[in-house]
Amino acid sequence: MPPKGQRTPVMTRRRRSDGELTRRKVLDAAVKSILANGYYQTSSNQIARTAGVTWGTIQHQFGTRETLMLEVLNDEWARMQDEIAAARAEGETLEERLDSMMAFLAAHYASTTYLVLLEILLDLTQDPNTSAETRKAALAHGRSLSRAWQPLFAQALGDAANDEELVRYAFKALRGYLIGDSIASRITRAGIDKGERRFVIQGVAAAVRAEALSRGTRIK
Repeated sequence: MPPKGQRTPVMTRRRRSDGELTRRKVLDAAVKSILANGYYQTSSNQIARTAGVTWGTIQHQFGTRETLMLEVLNDEWARMQDEIAAARAEGETLEERLDSMMAFLAAHYASTTYLVLLEILLDLTQDPNTSAETRKAALAHGRSLSRAWQPLFAQALGDAANDEELVRYAFKALRGYLIGDSIASRITRAGIDKGERRFVIQGVAAAVRAEALSRGTRIK
């Protein structure tokens, strides 16, 4: 038996494991509840019921509903970093590489989780009742997300990878199209227009290639 006041290693590991399991259940329940009921209709108690825990348990783990929503952003951000780190811009030509990037971005923006994160991000940055600390953290998420994609687009631009202006343009052009397409498809239920996407890629590639050439860089 360990000395009085000393915890056994087994019990310590068990408590940590239980806490991590509860955390995972709550984060998943928050996303699930928002998807089912909408962000503003999702109450703290509803998240607790979906997770199968009490609101007191959630408060112990996360504190307020605001900090729980911020932790949902943190959790998704960590997952995205892993995905981005594993992704590659594939293809022999600029068009092929941009196409691979568009496919990667499209999967992200088409996911239901993306809409949940967008709702949380907009609320935490725009609600006047959000604490200054949380708003600052949420704004940092938005900036970091834009920067996170840029190394992939640098890969896509090949010989022009060091031209930050062209890298940002390629990313923002494809992102803008995909976000608009994602929102429109949820309203109209229209299918993916592969021809239209091909035109977008060709247009972006032509603009990037022409501008790079004017700056002394030829892109394959």
